[in-house]
Amino acid sequence: MKNLISCQQLHEQLNNPALVIFDAGMLRPGVLGTYSPQAMLPNAKRFDIKNELADRSNPLTSTVCSEQQFTHVMQNAGVNNDSFIVVYEDGGLFSSARAWWMFKAMGHHNVKVLSGGLKKWLESGFATQQGYSKASGRGDFTANYNSEYFINSQQVLNEIDEPNTVLLDARAYKRFTGEESEPRKGMRSGHIPNSRSLPFMDLLNEGEAKPLAEIKAIFSDVVDDAQQLQFSCGSGITACVLALFATECGYKNLSVYDGSWSEWGASDSLPISTGEA
Repeated sequence: MKNLISCQQLHEQLNNPALVIFDAGMLRPGVLGTYSPQAMLPNAKRFDIKNELADRSNPLTSTVCSEQQFTHVMQNAGVNNDSFIVVYEDGGLFSSARAWWMFKAMGHHNVKVLSGGLKKWLESGFATQQGYSKASGRGDFTANYNSEYFINSQQVLNEIDEPNTVLLDARAYKRFTGEESEPRKGMRSGHIPNSRSLPFMDLLNEGEAKPLAEIKAIFSDVVDDAQQLQFSCGSGITACVLALFATECGYKNLSVYDGSWSEWGASDSLPISTGEA
């Protein structure tokens, strides 16, 4: 897959002076504590989705930061306009796709997700380090934000009855139907009207991508002939897994609903549905 890189491929690139590696891991919803992986990849920097690279003025937990904030953090991490970026997480595929999508939204397209993350890297026997690395110098990357990558609740609402637009929900199916309560307090249960369920875990096999042919078949079953795809989840994180694989399948006109159910489910002014779509 074009947007994924294997551990072996990354290992062969470690001496590439343009390479910058980011750990974009985070705790799963409902898990208390601080994200603390057992080790880091060589020269890895931290990509902190929920803090350093979030809009701290927004009450939602992990909405996208400004291009100025992104530029500042990336330059401090030594990212240049011609850098080759690899993002990973501690295991499986959960939050690293969010970092991949953010880079693309900010105008840096030479970015890949490490297949299998740290877990696979350790299984492969490759070297790690303790603690994150600091950049040897300041980078020259300047973000150029494309607002089509992330959309808000009003934009979702505007398209809710549009036949050429499909919103895919990455949450577990029973959260989609409302049979299972949300992990965040104060959330209504159910889904956005006319959205369709596509749990991100259905696209994975033990944390890694299923074969592309299988992924294409899964998308084909839920997308039909839609010309525009929107993605949502609990808080805008795993929606980016769907965006990653939709890109691999060749779909265009893709947008992630940044507030996702954390916003929609908490607002009594927004409509919801329950049961099967």
